[in-house]
Amino acid sequence: MPRIHQLPPDVVNKIAAGEVIERPASVVKELLENAVDAGATRIDVDLDAGGVDLIRVVDDGCGIAADDLPLAFAQHATSKLRTADDLFAVGTMGFRGEALASIAGVGQVTLQSRPPDQPCGAELRCDGGELTAVRPWNGSPGTRVEVRHLFFNVPVRKKFLKSTATELGHVCEAVTRLALANPALHLTLRHNGRLVYDIPASAALLDRVALFFGGEVRDALYEIDTGPGPVRLRGHVADPGCDRGNAKLQYLFVNGRWFRDRSVAHALQEAFRGLLMTGRYAVGFLYLTVPPDKVDVNVHPTKAEVRFQENSLIYSLVRAAVKGRLLRENLVPRLTTPLGSPESGVGGQESEIRRDTTPEPGLFTRPTVEADLGPQVPFPAAASPRAEVSGRTVAPWEPPPREPVREPGRPVAPPEGSTPAVPDEPPAPDFAPPPLADLPSAPPRSAIQIQDAYLVLETPEGMLVIDQHALHERILFEQLRRRIRAGQLEVQRLLIPEPIDLPAEQAALVLEAADALKELGLEVSDFGGNTVLLSSYPSLLGRKPPHVIFQGVVDHLLTKERPPTRDAMLHLLTATMACKAAVKAGDRLTPEEIAHLLHLRQLAEDSHHCPHGRPTSLLFSRQELDKQFRRA
Repeated sequence: MPRIHQLPPDVVNKIAAGEVIERPASVVKELLENAVDAGATRIDVDLDAGGVDLIRVVDDGCGIAADDLPLAFAQHATSKLRTADDLFAVGTMGFRGEALASIAGVGQVTLQSRPPDQPCGAELRCDGGELTAVRPWNGSPGTRVEVRHLFFNVPVRKKFLKSTATELGHVCEAVTRLALANPALHLTLRHNGRLVYDIPASAALLDRVALFFGGEVRDALYEIDTGPGPVRLRGHVADPGCDRGNAKLQYLFVNGRWFRDRSVAHALQEAFRGLLMTGRYAVGFLYLTVPPDKVDVNVHPTKAEVRFQENSLIYSLVRAAVKGRLLRENLVPRLTTPLGSPESGVGGQESEIRRDTTPEPGLFTRPTVEADLGPQVPFPAAASPRAEVSGRTVAPWEPPPREPVREPGRPVAPPEGSTPAVPDEPPAPDFAPPPLADLPSAPPRSAIQIQDAYLVLETPEGMLVIDQHALHERILFEQLRRRIRAGQLEVQRLLIPEPIDLPAEQAALVLEAADALKELGLEVSDFGGNTVLLSSYPSLLGRKPPHVIFQGVVDHLLTKERPPTRDAMLHLLTATMACKAAVKAGDRLTPEEIAHLLHLRQLAEDSHHCPHGRPTSLLFSRQELDKQFRRA
């Protein structure tokens, strides 16, 4: 076996560069962070060939003394730490002392710097780890770093780089993250002499969002601020209608540092649960302020991952703040159809959905005066569980009991004789919906049914088109969820348990989830072999045969790769049961049933979306109607 020996410094630097420097964007990120730590107010970045041939970063920060220039390229040499205790309260972007040494190990670096109080600066070159002598440099105050021919001495690494456009895209992303984290910083980016970004210090956060992601995203944002405190969350989240097919527009920052965290990202998604369809992601720009000793940024050399000392607190704060903010907005989509050219007439373009922020009565809080919607005729009693359901199958709609609106700082007392419900998250008194008196109240006009699928309702703003299935699904979902949480779900026990044959894998999966199913009113037990017995089902869904509801739940369980949490499973299965029991497109409703459905819509908490994230209604405004008929 070979003898143990110490690696040469140039090999050490190349190994470190493999962890820190992956591509030109990694170099730009490290140099930008150094400039921010130096107190720069302006940073200029120039690239050639996507950063492979040249990366130049110039800042107006505090500069580096001439005697310290050689130390800047030494391993683990930094001005940001003194003792090991400083690692537990890092207040700077960089702290490891590896960046410049790693960059110099795989590139040709020229470092020029001048402190503002010095009449002359100094210059030092490092070619693949070989340092030159320090020379005078007559430049402006600040620091200038040039990196040429990246990976010139590591050709294998260079082969793994992508096209120039791809590498430029990664650099733009690094600049975007830093610009969003430092709204008072002036940033410019040039590529091959062409200006890519010029972001002045006067550009506020929303202006920067519009620059990077467009006015559509900026206009869809809702501001969040939990207020002063040791842990504070600020930022913006976008309307559910501005969702994306991936999570790339979820920007998370802690103490001015961009980071990745699955727990915080999950909390953001959970706050949008029921407002986004499967496979869609929320858009958000969230800024956490946490005491430095409560967050560990020394997790990975790239400093992109952090650990929170109180992770559950951060999770609950993000989820409650975002969810509470969404509850204060009117999320009913507005349907707009762009006009075609005068020559071609109206049409020829796809519909566009945007959001209206004008409050609509009864969407988030229960109205003090019920609207006059005509006679409230109850639906027929539930059929026998064993009886064959013929014709149209409509679940009984029962108006939920009135609940008091929670005042800020005061929990709602449960009804007398009931079991207090366990909330999904800690109370968030700062995010209560607005008082009822602040919302306008106007009784809706009568509605008509078209295509046996949609209800058309006149409102003061224009015409509201309602998907009867999606709306009824939301109403049943809220009724089920409310009764489950209060422990008041009415269960209909079958006189004779119904045997249901399932494949072995499905039967095992159902028996594993038996406890969660029992909370939903579906009591199952093992009958032997691949058969399970269904002994009960929720009375609220009595118009559907029990095996139809049960099979829908089984099908949903099969779509999950891993078992969800208890709360997530209850939500998903409740949504599935409500979907199976709700009226369908093609079910003709009587005028009394339409009136009752609209009455229940006024009592629903989140009537704008079904539990699966589809909108229940679209508003076609009077202005848009006038445009279509060219009256505007």
